[in-house]
Formats: sequence, C-alpha cells, structure tokens
Amino acid sequence: MYRLECQTKLNLNIMKTLFLADLSECQTQKEVREAIADQFEIDVKELNRFAVLIAYISVGDWGCDSSAWFLLRDRKTKQLYEVHGSHCSCYGFEDQWEPEETDKKYLKSEHFHLYTGGYDGAGDENETKTKEFLTNL
Repeated sequence: MYRLECQTKLNLNIMKTLFLADLSECQTQKEVREAIADQFEIDVKELNRFAVLIAYISVGDWGCDSSAWFLLRDRKTKQLYEVHGSHCSCYGFEDQWEPEETDKKYLKSEHFHLYTGGYDGAGDENETKTKEFLTNL
C-alpha cells in the first residue's frame, strides 16, 4: 500500500500537469487518478469531474511522515480546488479526500506553501517546480 507504482519512468510536465514525488513516474491523468483513489480509498469516479493539474504524494519508509497535495480544476466550472493529506505509519490517507475551493491569487501569494513529506529527497526541487507551475497558471 505504501509504494505507488506507475507504468513508466518519465517525469512529465505536459498539457498543464505536474506529477511529483511518488507520482513522478505517472504519464497520464488516468494513472494519477487511480493512484489517488487507491491511496485515499475513494472511488475513482469521484475524481472524474476534475482535471488533475498538480499531484504530489510522498510516502515515507513504512508510511512515516507522508504527505499529499493536489491542485484540481473542475472540468465544467473551471473552479480550482486543493486537497491536502498527511499521515504517520498508523494510518494512510483514507478519509482525507476533501476538495477545498482555492484561487490563483492565493496560490501565487506568499501564503501558499507546499508541505513535502519528511522522506521526500527532492522536496526543495518539488517546491520550486510547484511555484514555477503556479506562476504560469
């Protein structure tokens, strides 16, 4: 449950998507939605209304100090949403799927911060990529 596996080993930033950390090997929205559904223990159909713009999951050794963050866009309304998740080794991300409305102004402000997992060896790089992506949003 703690290691995510996508079929390919290619980090993509294509078509306004950014897949980071444990999701960096995913190539498609479908792969990312399936990984999210698995980790958050939700039906993948709950994700179909969204385009995943940024997907970040970092699961530490034995599940310790794990975090997740997603930026989503509602396919119909174009409204932006964020989802935050974290866990220790006792539990996973279950029961944490709660999309919250957000906007570009907040995401581009000094108040926004991506909290990376304690075992994310590329945490600074992932924060930089996220900030660059948001600047161009």
